[in-house]
Amino acid sequence: MEPGDEVVFARLDVAEALGIWRHATGRVIETHDEGQPSPEGTVSVDVQFEGHETLYRYLPDLFEKRMN
Repeated sequence: MEPGDEVVFARLDVAEALGIWRHATGRVIETHDEGQPSPEGTVSVDVQFEGHETLYRYLPDLFEKRMN
């Protein structure tokens, strides 16, 4: 995932717990490597959903990159 990528929640239980509509799309606004290797090259991402505060430092596997 890269900044600007459009994403949706892969884990709907997390979306619902945060009060975000299950099909709402968000944008990755920042990625964090934190110096720890991972298969995807990132450890966490910041995601912004319209109408919600930024979700800081969530694991990228909670989201799916949305392909248009």
